[in-house]
Amino acid sequence: MKRPPSQARSVASTNRMLDAAESLFASGGAEAVTIEAVVRQAETSVGSFYARFINRDGLLAAMHSRFLENFEKEAKAGIAVALRQPTIERALLSFMKQAFESARKNRESILFFVATSATDTSLRHQGLAANPGFAAAFAAVILPFRDQIKHQNPEIAIDIAFRIFFAMFIQRALFTPREATGRAITDTVLAKEITNCLILYLVSPAPLS
Repeated sequence: MKRPPSQARSVASTNRMLDAAESLFASGGAEAVTIEAVVRQAETSVGSFYARFINRDGLLAAMHSRFLENFEKEAKAGIAVALRQPTIERALLSFMKQAFESARKNRESILFFVATSATDTSLRHQGLAANPGFAAAFAAVILPFRDQIKHQNPEIAIDIAFRIFFAMFIQRALFTPREATGRAITDTVLAKEITNCLILYLVSPAPLS
């Protein structure tokens, strides 16, 4: 049998190590993600690891990059569903529900990368670079209903609405449903109530100018 090209083998080996690292993280947290454990679970060699990641920090950067790529795919899927909704209320609600569910599902990874980014500037820059894309995704859901926005500056209104949403998204990722205030709220209820708040802000004339 003809051996696959070395580039393909390299990609496969890299993906096995990333899969192993993510599995170790899911089962044992960041402390479980050691070079030795990743090499053992991926059934590869230490030399292969260092050839691709240089060190553990390089592995974490690759994990972060892959996490952001997967998160972007989830966001795009959520946008596709939201854009099929007939009203701004339904579109925002659909987007919110998907986002809050994603925050809860990826909570451990988000917690880890947020904490690590506080001291690792490369991870912080990776995360910051992704924020404008997330903001653009949010705007894409609202822009089809631009004519309903009563704010004198619709771009500012959409930007502020995103900031409010993003604050709640981060809160959903950093805290359990009960930790924020002592009251447990489901993703569905939170999505509905935040949607109500944002709709009132977007479609009502601003009392302050």
